[in-house]
Amino acid sequence: MYDVPKRIGTLVLNGRADVTEVEAQFAKEAAALGFETVDALGDEMRNVDLDLIVGIGGDGTLLRAAHIAHTRRVPVIGINLGTVGYLTEVEPENIGEMLRRLADGGLGTHTRMTVAAEMPDGTTLHGINDVVMEKVLSQRLVQISIEVNDEFYTTYRADGLIVATPLGSTAYSLSAGGPVVDPDLDVLIMTPVAPHSLMSRPTVFTPATSLRFTVATERRVRVNLDGHVGSILEQGESVVVHAGNRGVEFLTMGSHLFPQAVRHQFGLDHA
Repeated sequence: MYDVPKRIGTLVLNGRADVTEVEAQFAKEAAALGFETVDALGDEMRNVDLDLIVGIGGDGTLLRAAHIAHTRRVPVIGINLGTVGYLTEVEPENIGEMLRRLADGGLGTHTRMTVAAEMPDGTTLHGINDVVMEKVLSQRLVQISIEVNDEFYTTYRADGLIVATPLGSTAYSLSAGGPVVDPDLDVLIMTPVAPHSLMSRPTVFTPATSLRFTVATERRVRVNLDGHVGSILEQGESVVVHAGNRGVEFLTMGSHLFPQAVRHQFGLDHA
């Protein structure tokens, strides 16, 4: 259950005309129901309370909106103007219905796990899709040693390693051969990228697992969270990856169930 919001922060990363039109439509219909809408990225909003974040665009836009929602500890929902719409559930023609249900407390909620990465400098960064450890030099493999709950597991020679959440299982992890995972599960999915190893399959861990990745050679490793660079690791440096201490709350109209979303995303109707 969620508290009916008063002030809604909107996030639009795409300057396309159709996106701007939908943003204006959303603001108009929201105002008619008594909601206040503001730009979630505006500098003046940093110290202003927001009750809900709405991403207008594609899945990338919603991912950015979800990061803001996670930081502010408020729910998030997406209006789909992208090509896939795996995360963004609300179509533009359904904005009015979504807002009416929002005002009536009639939307559903689901919480999705996050992933955290403890960097060598002591900072902890959070991701919603994945933590990626990848080579800095394109022609060179990296060598990464892995400890699972402080016990040595294995060492990979590969282009990189991915630790994904179930929500992120259909992103980079999938393209590297990882499984599609129902986001109602709480697991960590470790997928090697082009490994030079007999152990080339993904591994799924419980959310209580702590994974330590240590650079085993002089070849540096870049650590990214949801596509943003977090750190560059030198030989002997480590990053510790585990489930985040809290998830992200998504509001839902209940029409975007996991099997249907996967079928739509991957065009299984036409397979």
